[in-house]
Order: sequence, then C-alpha cells, then structure tokens
Amino acid sequence: MQYMTEAAGFTRVTSTGVAVLTSGPVSVVGVAVAAVLTGQIVQFFTQTAASVTGVPVLGTATMAANTFYRFPASLPKGLTYCVTNEDVDLTIFWNPAGSAS
Repeated sequence: MQYMTEAAGFTRVTSTGVAVLTSGPVSVVGVAVAAVLTGQIVQFFTQTAASVTGVPVLGTATMAANTFYRFPASLPKGLTYCVTNEDVDLTIFWNPAGSAS
C-alpha cells in the first residue's frame, strides 16, 4: 500500500444543513464521526450548487459514533453534503483533484 495516497486535508462539520465542500474536482478519502449522542444522518451529492438536487453519491446514511468510514471517491464536479440531525460532529477527509475537463 502506498501510504501517501491515504494522506488528506480535512473539513470538520458541526452544524446541520446543506453545504458545498468544494465545487472543484475532489478525491474523498473518508468520513470520521466523533463521540456524539446520536448517529450522524448524512447525504453526499456531486454538484456545484448548495442544494440536494444533484447526483447522489451516498444516499441517506446513519453513521455510528467513534467510527471512521472509508469512502474512496473521485468526484470531478465537487461535493455537497447534507446533515439532518441535531448533534453534529463529522470530519470529512479529502484532497483537491486535478482540474475538471
């Protein structure tokens, strides 16, 4: 295994709602869920607008606390996420990819 391929920057998500992680090409490594009181209810879409009308990448998923979910994905049109529960603490590990063509 090449360990460098697993290196990534991160974005911490601590509030509910829909937001654009990036509108450019992105390589996602995974998602970590902190020690929260409720399961994290998450959806991922690939698109460039902050809405949930794009192409679903991950449907509604309930993620358990204290867990890392490997989610290797290459998304040339960016990543938008939607979190719908009240007690939010996620970390998305990702890297910007090359330019979109």
